[in-house]
Amino acid sequence: MTARVFVPLVDAKGEAAHLFEAIAGEVPPEAHPARLVPQIAELFDFGLYGVGQTAREAVLSFIEARRRRLWLSPRNAALNPWHLRISDLQIGRLSDGNARSAGLGLTVAALLQAFGREPGLVFATGEIVPATGPGASGASVGPVSGMRGKLALIGDYLAQHGPALEGQRVIVALPALAEDGRPLEEAERGILSRLREEARSAKISLEVVFADTLEALDDVLGPFAIAERVTPARAAAFAVALGVIALVAGVWGLLAHAPIRLAFEPPGPPSAAGADEAAPQRARYDAKADKLELLGPCFDAQRQPLVIGGETLVMKVRAEDSLPYASRVRPMRLFIASVSRSADPVILDAAHFRTLGPGEKPAPDDFVAAIPIEPVEDEVRLFVLATRDPRLAISEVEAALRATLRGLSGASALAATTTFLADRVGAEIAYQFRVTNDPKACV
Repeated sequence: MTARVFVPLVDAKGEAAHLFEAIAGEVPPEAHPARLVPQIAELFDFGLYGVGQTAREAVLSFIEARRRRLWLSPRNAALNPWHLRISDLQIGRLSDGNARSAGLGLTVAALLQAFGREPGLVFATGEIVPATGPGASGASVGPVSGMRGKLALIGDYLAQHGPALEGQRVIVALPALAEDGRPLEEAERGILSRLREEARSAKISLEVVFADTLEALDDVLGPFAIAERVTPARAAAFAVALGVIALVAGVWGLLAHAPIRLAFEPPGPPSAAGADEAAPQRARYDAKADKLELLGPCFDAQRQPLVIGGETLVMKVRAEDSLPYASRVRPMRLFIASVSRSADPVILDAAHFRTLGPGEKPAPDDFVAAIPIEPVEDEVRLFVLATRDPRLAISEVEAALRATLRGLSGASALAATTTFLADRVGAEIAYQFRVTNDPKACV
């Protein structure tokens, strides 16, 4: 965006009339050798640098007053950068009197650019008088000479470009007072009437504003309200969005790490001998039926379960989510770990779970495993493990477990395995039994 304001110039004798444009744009000029302020550096060659400094201070003060009204912080302002320059002048450098009368046009151009306003075609002439004294609210607009000639210049422009301006809005910003102290509208009533009539005949929407301060331009050229980067509505929407994200993330985190409940269940129907006990059960392969036949429980003198070498241990496990839908967010993974007093530990993944045979499918949350027992007398502890960690590599866990048990044996190995698996995997249940090769032990 580039803001343009026409500034009429007439010398004290009413001669040397000229109309130039005060232009405010986003592109900064090249660095000036004299290290001039970049926002007004291009005004130097036309004798406008001094009045440019006054205009710049007025603009900064005007903006700062509005920054203090912002909701969140004075820095929470969305303003456009602005740099002042003017169109080429035919009369060379301006005199002090003409330069002063360009102050309002330069200021208005900078304000329109900074606030991103496009009110239409704008003419402006007036002196910018800096605020002085304690408690001063801001710059004011002072009277300038040659007003009648300047208004005539504006009228000539409207007459010359009337057809192109038909139906458009034209704003003329003037000081509130004439040089003699009278209201300018009263002092220049005649020329203003002719100017309005010229605009009416050309079907131009003409608005003349008499400003004693820059704030008086707000209704016609503005509103000069700073757009905030972060508004209460945006902040509220952002907070709601963050809350929703946090809620979703929290729920996802709860479900993704929801505990898994494991329990042994009777692997056979209630009619089988001892099948009502919720524990793994001995079984023998029936070649004629091509299936495993469940056997009754067997215990030694210390009531520890016994399994005869060569038999199969059938385990039925129920795995349940502690929170609904947890497995939809992150499915559970089940493993079987085996450790004994004399053999190396082994961990098997869920691929080793299977049903007992055709037509004997467990419930959706039930898993059945048939584990052949080697004919080696030993004391064995079986673990059923469950986790939701998709990154868990069972081979690494097994290697770490073997390293932990190196040098341990007997009851120490069993206890160390229990502690290790609880720390590394999570949910677990265990079943301990003794293997015997004496077939009469379970008659």
